[in-house]
Amino acid sequence: MAVTERREVRELSDEIAGVPALARFQGSPERAAECGTVLFYHGFSGHKEKTAAYLTGIAEGGFLAIGLDAVGHGARRRPDFDEVFSDERWDTDFEATESDFIRVVQDTAAEVPAIIDALCDRGWAYPDRVGIAGRSLGAEVSYLAVLIDPRLRAATPIVGSPEWALPWPESPHRHPERFFPVAILSQAAENDEYVPTSGIRAFHHLLAQHYVADPARLEYVEYPGVGHALSPQFNDQTIRRIVTWFRRWLAQSD
Repeated sequence: MAVTERREVRELSDEIAGVPALARFQGSPERAAECGTVLFYHGFSGHKEKTAAYLTGIAEGGFLAIGLDAVGHGARRRPDFDEVFSDERWDTDFEATESDFIRVVQDTAAEVPAIIDALCDRGWAYPDRVGIAGRSLGAEVSYLAVLIDPRLRAATPIVGSPEWALPWPESPHRHPERFFPVAILSQAAENDEYVPTSGIRAFHHLLAQHYVADPARLEYVEYPGVGHALSPQFNDQTIRRIVTWFRRWLAQSD
């Protein structure tokens, strides 16, 4: 376990429920968790360290930010990753490659209940103050995790879709009735070359029918003129919106 100082934000590397994790917080994890605990997942082929700007921004907002390596990524990257997810295999055997990708989403989301259990046992989370966020792959994990663990009270997926590329019945977009009352803020890129915004927009349209009792819990933001990587300006905006969203829905009780 290694602890280092980073201005006003402290950093701790550890494993949580066997998952490699990177925590950032002000003061202590226990104190930050009183405001809320946010699980954050990186993009495809990435790792928890690549989410540093998000973790720092969330921690500066007063929360305990927990970056986690997805299954087969980061400190537990599968040895055949480059072969299984090569451009050639995507082109020649799309269904098999996409199936492997979806299983990464499923297996990563399936770890969330044990992670929350472990955080609660440490005093690093309260069951009514846990949120989830992620970018790209991490966004898809976020949508699915909401359906798996009811302790997730708010989610902020970024440039990721709830609609899987294969017609699997588990795809989150097929279950809009199961999301309320979780507060969902989806952020998308108008010209995203990997994740069509149409699926995210359509999903929010479906969600709206189930959020009539409290429509403030639902928000969709689309950044104009940019692709999947967004832009420095818009990336900064995503962080600010995440912090504002979690302050609204985690840092206070209903």
